[in-house]
Parts: sequence; C-alpha cells; structure tokens
Amino acid sequence: MSAPKILVFSGSSRPGSLNAKLAALAAKKLTAAGAQVTLISLADYPLPLVDATGFGHAPQPAHDLRAQIDAHTGLFIASPEYNAGYAPALKNALDWTSVAKPGAPATGLAGKVVALGGASPGALGAYRGLTQLRTVLELGFGALLIPEMVAVGGADKAFGEDGEITDARTSGFLDAALERLVKLSSQTA
Repeated sequence: MSAPKILVFSGSSRPGSLNAKLAALAAKKLTAAGAQVTLISLADYPLPLVDATGFGHAPQPAHDLRAQIDAHTGLFIASPEYNAGYAPALKNALDWTSVAKPGAPATGLAGKVVALGGASPGALGAYRGLTQLRTVLELGFGALLIPEMVAVGGADKAFGEDGEITDARTSGFLDAALERLVKLSSQTA
C-alpha cells in the first residue's frame, strides 16, 4: 500500500490564525504517520467572489487550487467558525474549485477522503461551523467525510510552545481523526 497524499490547509489565511496552527499540527502528525503531506495557505490562492460568471472563466488561482486537490487522495481542513457557520473565504475557495475544471465530477472533491478540524477561543471550538461544512462537503461536493472531527475549544490557550495541543482529550480526538484519514486515504490511493 502506497503512502497517501494528503492536502492540509486552514479556512483562514489571517496571520496568527488558530486554525493555521491546527493545520500545521495536523500536517506534522500526518507526516509522522507516513503520509505524503502538502500544507498550503489559502492566502496563496487569491480569489474574487465567485458568481455565475465564473463558469468557464475561473482565475488562475482557482485552477491552481483545483490542481492541488486533484493531486491528493485525502484532505484535512481546519476551519474557523464565523457566526455559527464556516469561513466565507473557505466557501469561496471551494466554490471556485468546482467551476475551475469542466466535466464531472465538477468539484474535484468527489470521492476524496476528508477530515475536519476547527479551533476557536470559544468553548465549542468551531463545532457549529464544522457541522455545516461537513454537510456541504458531503452533499454539495461528494466528499467522503470521516466520522471523527476535532473541535479545539479555548484554542487561544490550547496550544503549547511546541505547537501541540495541551489537552489530552482534544489531542486524542485529533489523533483519532488523523489515523482514520491516513487509513482511508491509503485505501483510495
């Protein structure tokens, strides 16, 4: 069985983002588990707001992001929560990838194994936003979501100096999600 190729990114490109920290930690742990990991930032894919005029006219960053998704069997997405939903920049980026390449499957996420995590200073750790993102990825994009999700509550104090999550229970949720992501991504590689 070959090592799965897993794309990791945060739905936030803000400097100092807690979700970028979570994505970096996930990338580190996935690499240690034997996966071939690509860690990207959505900041490297500047995209205007998508609308119906995007069909057949996607900007180059949309094509580049779509190529990244196409090149991987699995994804780990760390998404912040905005007003009980997931990040608008993430939604926009994913929508652009769905119009960047004509033909079926349009989204590029169809059949890809995806794990979700979220970090927030609040007690729920982006959980409400993750449930919405999960629904969109499954129903709208055709992705295969693993059942485990990691919601890092109190994330402004959750990461140690080494970048690890200090709470053993939350760290265990992340480890379980990443373990399943590697296992299922290996089977689709």
